[in-house]
Amino acid sequence: MRLWYLTGWCAKGRSVPSIIQKKEDVLVSRLLTRSNRKQPPRFLLLPGASFFRYEHIDDWYLSKNALMLKTFLCSCVQALFILRVEGILVAPDALILNISATATHTIPSTLYGYMWEDINHSGDGGLYAELLQNRAFQAVIPGTQNALTAWQPFNGARLSVTSKTSGVSPSLPNSLQVQIPQVVSGPIGFENTGYWGIKVQSGWTYQGSFYAKSATFTGAVTVSLKSAQGTAFATKALTGITTSWKKFTFEFQPSVSADNDENVFNVVVDGKAAAGQNIFFGMFSLFPPTFRGRENGMRIDLAETLAATQPSIWRFPGGNNLEGTSFDTRWKWNATLGPLEDRPGRVGDWGYPNTDGLGLMEYLNWVEDLGAEPILGVWAGISTANYSDLTTWPVVPEAELQPYIDDVLNEIEFIVGDSQTTDGGKLRASLGRTEPYSLKFIEIGNEDTFQADSYAAYRWNAFVSAIGDRYPDFDFEFIATTLPSTALTPAYQRIDFHMYNSPDWFTSNAFMFDDYPRNGTKWFIGEYAVTSTNDTNALGDIPSGRLAYPTLQGAAAEAAFMTGMERNSDVVFASACERAQVKNLCTTIYNLFPPNSCRSFQHIKNYQWTPDIVTYDASRLVKSTSYYVQQMFSLNRGTHVLSTTPVSSNDTTPLFWVASYNNETDVVFLKVSNTGTQDLVANIFLGFSVIGFGSATSISSPALSPISGLFNVSNTLEEPEQIIPVSSSFALPFSDRFNYTFPAMSVTVVSLQTKTALDV
Repeated sequence: MRLWYLTGWCAKGRSVPSIIQKKEDVLVSRLLTRSNRKQPPRFLLLPGASFFRYEHIDDWYLSKNALMLKTFLCSCVQALFILRVEGILVAPDALILNISATATHTIPSTLYGYMWEDINHSGDGGLYAELLQNRAFQAVIPGTQNALTAWQPFNGARLSVTSKTSGVSPSLPNSLQVQIPQVVSGPIGFENTGYWGIKVQSGWTYQGSFYAKSATFTGAVTVSLKSAQGTAFATKALTGITTSWKKFTFEFQPSVSADNDENVFNVVVDGKAAAGQNIFFGMFSLFPPTFRGRENGMRIDLAETLAATQPSIWRFPGGNNLEGTSFDTRWKWNATLGPLEDRPGRVGDWGYPNTDGLGLMEYLNWVEDLGAEPILGVWAGISTANYSDLTTWPVVPEAELQPYIDDVLNEIEFIVGDSQTTDGGKLRASLGRTEPYSLKFIEIGNEDTFQADSYAAYRWNAFVSAIGDRYPDFDFEFIATTLPSTALTPAYQRIDFHMYNSPDWFTSNAFMFDDYPRNGTKWFIGEYAVTSTNDTNALGDIPSGRLAYPTLQGAAAEAAFMTGMERNSDVVFASACERAQVKNLCTTIYNLFPPNSCRSFQHIKNYQWTPDIVTYDASRLVKSTSYYVQQMFSLNRGTHVLSTTPVSSNDTTPLFWVASYNNETDVVFLKVSNTGTQDLVANIFLGFSVIGFGSATSISSPALSPISGLFNVSNTLEEPEQIIPVSSSFALPFSDRFNYTFPAMSVTVVSLQTKTALDV
């Protein structure tokens, strides 16, 4: 059935041409069936065409017969011929939307969350609260200048990284050799500049430590937090250096805050007492207060920012950073356990050393702190190489795969094994955790689209079968990482799907799951985001359209796509910010995927990817428009999707919506993205009664501001609150209907308290 948009002119009262009469009869019939005051007339929607706008139907609904209605339509619409057009809602046309009390399906609790890996210094220098960069000289080449990253001499000391003396531990063979000149006066030593600065905050207690030894020097070592200009904020003197490595610990309690981040960690000795001598240092650490006070924990403001979105899943540890650029440089779970002195670190896939201070247990503890469900990515036999030549990628042959399977089995045992009867559980208990961690979802590999042949031939089957055989009493759900079209044995039931593209892609594909078969297969939209305004090169550089920061336009497009995910959450069980076409996409997806990446965090001083939902430096952060969309959708969760008439579709753009009901709070949510450039009105009719006031949270281009009417705008560190959520309440004169105006290029969540519980 099609709806036709009538155009042209017709004299009032004249007969309508037969072709119009035929189509109009459909309209008349539909209108008259809705002509009662208890159930207002619906917005007319049919596939691939425009809607027919009608207003004030209740002014004439009963007294008019079909002929009179035909004359009315002719005089109002003034039709002479018919033109079929694409469905687009245009102001001042109003959407007439009915929200029913009927639930279509339940919404999984895992729908919104994050994918994580250390990129953009999102871990080291970001979420991980350690303040000193290159603290243990891990994954560097001794004797090179790069080995001294973030370290600098103070007052003429000579610095070098060496492995010619025994290190602090077998895992940390490198140390800092400090040579004091023969002639020197005053304090002399070295400084660490942190991750491009150090935040100094009065009232905080900083916990610090380092190792030192010297064959000859036995004097005091003074450590300080100072400004780059030399102002001291906190100082401690430590004594007791011997010929063997000794750990020194201290606390800083600054009485005043620094004006900016241009501060250093300063380590000096008395020049006269140390003249001509060598002192070795290793494994430094300096922590501010951490999220929930966890030792070796998270930076408070960044952790609170993520926690404030109440994510329900956390996929870790990657991503490309799981895979490594060789088998040996993959992320090794057992090398991230225990004391920091026992963690060797590695060269991460994104071009900088990883300390692995954020290790497996830190991730699992963090997931618990968030109240989220972990999605554990396990290494599945490939490492990354040249994306332009996939034959360069290392792939473990089938005959050599078993040791890596065993490694994954041991990792899972460490996570869920009994602390009394399993080796993995006993190891976990020895590190302070007796109770097993929760684990349900295991993702086999990462973006194995790039090596689909071996994945389908043996790698997927080998890992899934081995895990299932080893843990028959655990209902693990395995997530595949190839294209949906890749046949796997056993057949996948969960698949991870990624997409980075332009706003147009996300709005055009917001309905991609509407017709997906309900056959038990479910989707994890593991990465998705608007990356560019360039429809043909979404991963190019900034001059060609790549976004430096998320924009309002991009966030609205992501929200449009998210309404489709939530509306189809019977087949989309989870999504991870930020990143998602099934249909014909499979033939072209190789050209669309970048290297896998977490797009959550970005250190503004050193990054490999844009845009990101949170950007920060040593002391500041900015929440992007995309962040606020994630927060709005995640905090306002229903337990059931409610049916609407019409259903959001291509014919109702640029409005996209989903309605849901929370059976614990009896609140109905209406999430709407307006991706158009005009304010649009909706007349909303409810199949249930509501009480009190309605409330709404929205992001849009603020009125009466310098950026009013601009949509390619972003929050930045310099202007962090250009686009922020605005909450409001509104009266509900009627318990079963209301009008609402959705601003141009906006995302809105409307909340309504039902009078009685819905029978869902």
